[in-house]
Amino acid sequence: MKNPFKYGSRVSGGAFFDRIKIKNDIISVVDGGNNAVLYGPRRYGKSSLVGEVISALRGSGWTCVELNMMDVASLDDFISQYARAIYREAAPAIGSIRQIVGLFRRVSPKIGIDDEGRPELKFEITSRKAGLDALREVLALPPKLCPASKTLIALDEFQEVESLGLGLQFERTMRTAIEKQPDIAYIFLGSKTHLLERMFSSPARPFYNSAQKFLLGKPPRDESVAFISERFRKAGISIAAPLAEKVVSLAGNVPYYLQAVGFWVFNAVAGRGARKVSPKDVEEGFSSLYDSETVMLENVFASHPQSQRILMRALAVEPAGRFDEPYRDRHGLASTSTVNTALNRLLLDGTVELQDGCYVLANPLLAYHLGRG
Repeated sequence: MKNPFKYGSRVSGGAFFDRIKIKNDIISVVDGGNNAVLYGPRRYGKSSLVGEVISALRGSGWTCVELNMMDVASLDDFISQYARAIYREAAPAIGSIRQIVGLFRRVSPKIGIDDEGRPELKFEITSRKAGLDALREVLALPPKLCPASKTLIALDEFQEVESLGLGLQFERTMRTAIEKQPDIAYIFLGSKTHLLERMFSSPARPFYNSAQKFLLGKPPRDESVAFISERFRKAGISIAAPLAEKVVSLAGNVPYYLQAVGFWVFNAVAGRGARKVSPKDVEEGFSSLYDSETVMLENVFASHPQSQRILMRALAVEPAGRFDEPYRDRHGLASTSTVNTALNRLLLDGTVELQDGCYVLANPLLAYHLGRG
């Protein structure tokens, strides 16, 4: 039996669920000539959702370019990767490399070899002082390389542009370029919700009100329970409603962990050759998942300074909307100012999210890990 659950990469087809309305809304916004920004905590399914959007648009003849800003190490690296990503999608419509060489002054197209030994066009900065001029050059590429089709540019983890060393100048330069490209649509994605919200909602930022905002939250709980039951059913395995509810609870109703817990529970059932999920299968499946991620969870916790670690432990045990003196006393927290400083840092890096008026750890497995002690 093939495991019906998939995690660790994009999901599509039957494994993709509950995001149909927001997918159609994003497509409508983009097709109407507008830009969109999609933000939400890590592992809520943003990349899978945009993958579905891109699949639908490509089926309608769109050219779609994707770049994950987490893979970008510097401004020069962004310029090179952005140019290459656009060229890869536009290449089928370009007669020869000579046609694009004339588009560049500060970025040099060169033939190289990719990881699989195949010829590949690469882009290098011709001058160490190119900076903004080279950035402007590549940001102007989409309408030049894709003039005959509707084009979408999807930039994942877009808030990482803040680490490229230009400050707001990068945002100003890109906003100016986008305003000159009425036929190019952009989708900006990000998991550090507070950073992205500030970038697109603050009047002081260049991208203020430049895109339709979509916040990706948790799926409706009843639909998550139905999804778990249906995926098991398609694999020929039954699961009682209370156990499907248990899977959703252990996963914190976070899409990534719905898939992950389901995956390991299925392995437990299949391992004993059964056709029905038992309570022990759910326990063993979750334990296997937890064991597989324990080292990662410990590293995440250890990467934060002490004041943040103390607050993380407190929130794992008792999510809170306010940190009054009784709460601080119960959990050994310092002064209000120290707690607020730690909280703001955790919000900015996406470790903590505000949900239904309470601050909680965004990763349900991390909450379980820290709450055990």
